[in-house]
Amino acid sequence: MLKLLSDIARAFVRESLQATERRINEGAYLMDRANACAARDPRRAADLRTAAMGYLGVQR
Repeated sequence: MLKLLSDIARAFVRESLQATERRINEGAYLMDRANACAARDPRRAADLRTAAMGYLGVQR
């Protein structure tokens, strides 16, 4: 019984850490997209950077 509870607790902790990594990666993805399109469309790049900073600011 104790092993089952321990496994369940580990699963919750692992899922929480993975969710945190996904949130951080989403902000990094937006920044990468902004850098990729900076030369072609500076206005879109600025919008993506603003979105990334807003997203990361909410996450902290």
